[in-house]
Amino acid sequence: MSKMKLIDELADAQVAYIRETLQDSIGWAIDGTDFDNLNNDELNQATHMIMCATIEKLHTELDNSTWLGDEFTD
Repeated sequence: MSKMKLIDELADAQVAYIRETLQDSIGWAIDGTDFDNLNNDELNQATHMIMCATIEKLHTELDNSTWLGDEFTD
């Protein structure tokens, strides 16, 4: 198996775990804020928006870091 295929499979396995962890973390972060007063649909939308913003910021941070990913290309 190629290194990139293995990396892709490992990343796929992490998605559900990281999504659940991020949702839990957001729930704790918004506890006691104005978001506590939102109805269920609004809270789901706000949670989704926070998740997307968090992932975008993480992606930007990773792009700006020193990365030696070329060693894993086939």
